[in-house]
Amino acid sequence: MLSKLYLIKKELAGGKFISFIVFCVILLSVSAIVSFNILSDNFNNYIKNNFASAIPPDEIKVKPGESKSLFLFSTGTGRELNAAAISKITNFDGVKQVDPILAVTVPTSATIYFFTFQYKTDLVLAGASYKFVEKDLKNTEMKKAWLKGTYGFKNSNDTGVPVLVPKTLIDSYNNGLASANGLPEIVPQKMSGLRFKLSFGKSSVNAVDGAYDWSSVVSGYTDRINVMGLVIPLKCAEEINKKFNKTGRYMFAMVKVKDHKNFEYVRSQIKKMGFVVETGDNLSSEIVKLKKTVNAFITLMISLVSLLAVITTALCSITAVWGRIDYYRILRTLGASKFFIALTILIKFALMGFLASWCGIFLIGFSKAYILQSITIPGIKLSLDISAATAATILTAGSIIPVAASLPAIIRMFSVKLDKN
Repeated sequence: MLSKLYLIKKELAGGKFISFIVFCVILLSVSAIVSFNILSDNFNNYIKNNFASAIPPDEIKVKPGESKSLFLFSTGTGRELNAAAISKITNFDGVKQVDPILAVTVPTSATIYFFTFQYKTDLVLAGASYKFVEKDLKNTEMKKAWLKGTYGFKNSNDTGVPVLVPKTLIDSYNNGLASANGLPEIVPQKMSGLRFKLSFGKSSVNAVDGAYDWSSVVSGYTDRINVMGLVIPLKCAEEINKKFNKTGRYMFAMVKVKDHKNFEYVRSQIKKMGFVVETGDNLSSEIVKLKKTVNAFITLMISLVSLLAVITTALCSITAVWGRIDYYRILRTLGASKFFIALTILIKFALMGFLASWCGIFLIGFSKAYILQSITIPGIKLSLDISAATAATILTAGSIIPVAASLPAIIRMFSVKLDKN
């Protein structure tokens, strides 16, 4: 046993120059790989902290599937955006919130009074939740009315429905109807509190049983819902549809995702359901693309460094083994087995790789304070911490790579007759 330990020790001490080269190669490779890993971690943390959380992911606008026909009007409808579809989208991984806009599917019209002028028009009504339009409601009174679904007028027992006027509708009136008929233009900021009459169940082209009128009050204006009509509380829209036995049908839904990495997945799943998806300028896809590109480049550099380390170590091991072939033949003559000779070589390279890897990690840790003091990037807080898992992986890989690189030389050595004098 002592003789075997002596031979292993002698093998470790042999070929000092080649061993030094292998040690330096592993040391530099480990230092480079650890540096690239630290760079990757810092970049990913920067993306996470400054984009994924600081900049909210873009919203996804989901619209019903488009109907198709050879004629002007289709005989059917496209994929309907109903409650079941909204529920399915809500349950997708990565979805944070879904804000659906419900259509009032009964004939509706509005009568507006400007002093002695009276204007009546058919229009579309859309129901929106409080959270979706909260920022567009001008005061606490209107916010309470929107949550309740109805508005109580002061000094009167009359109640009405609060409405928001889409900015698109205001612009259409000012640039079209008002200018063509010599009417005064509407100032959006001054509309809050304006009263008019809404008619549910009747319009210029249709009327249904149970039609009724209801006073309405303008709560403000919105540019988030671009429909040629008015926006009312979601609760109120649901009650109107229910009263006329109409099923709920959504005009569109705004889907918020948790972070940018889930954006593309959610969008693809919604498109597979047959709905039309609008995302505008997609910041999320650009962030994800940038992150993937940088990480792919870092992975490529790590792979190249590892490949060069394997090739260099393999060439050094071949040189070392063939330079000591006569020594191994003497060991065979003295009774050492081929397995023992191979084991001594593998132990040598494994120990050399482990020590070089440990020195590389120690070198990065030792110079951490100097690097942090010398390199400052505005807006980025560098972190040079090496996790225990990363250190264990580096030490394991650093030990295995030189062992694997020495196998071709050992196999080649076995192919010759070591017993030959």
